[in-house]
Amino acid sequence: MGSHRVHPLLLLLSILAIATLSCSSADSPPVYDTDGHELRADANYYVLPANRAHGGGLTMAPGHGRRCPLFVAQEPSGHGDGFPVRITPHGGAPSDQIIRLSTDVRIHFRAYTTCVQSTEWHIDSELLFGRRHVITGPVREPSPSGRENAFRIKKYIGSAEAREYKLMSCGGDGNSCQDLGVFRDGKGGAWFLGATEPYHVVVFKKAPSTV
Repeated sequence: MGSHRVHPLLLLLSILAIATLSCSSADSPPVYDTDGHELRADANYYVLPANRAHGGGLTMAPGHGRRCPLFVAQEPSGHGDGFPVRITPHGGAPSDQIIRLSTDVRIHFRAYTTCVQSTEWHIDSELLFGRRHVITGPVREPSPSGRENAFRIKKYIGSAEAREYKLMSCGGDGNSCQDLGVFRDGKGGAWFLGATEPYHVVVFKKAPSTV
């Protein structure tokens, strides 16, 4: 019986493909909640500051003279958890429901508002007080890439705590991401989330399934 020979080039391509998949998996570990469980795309979480002395969780608030759309903001009190969010992979729903570091995700609040519109996050194209804010609702001026709603979660390296992270906005071609921090509006009122330094260090606390 004749033996089947595999072309060397096909064998090399197969090895490279397997190596690439292995590296990709190794380079994208899961994001963990405060209980040490992997974040899942079918669960809800509160986004809280790593240091509760720095305020409460993320919520929605009007600002800059606008009632709608609502801005992503921070609860002023460390006792407030804010609204829970649902985090899902950007660009589809892969079979892997685990949320992983440094991968594109979409984020929306699991809450109803008087604005009667989407609560999905996106980075606004308009500069308000010199900063780009994260707001909810439909994108008013979509870019050619359509990535205004693309975010990433990255490990916060400045702490020994393994479950602290920072959020990033990754619009454009996805190769240039901006750290997200919190800052006060021009009148010294609400704290808003947007592209600014220093970045906001957060943890993810699982919300009750009934939320």
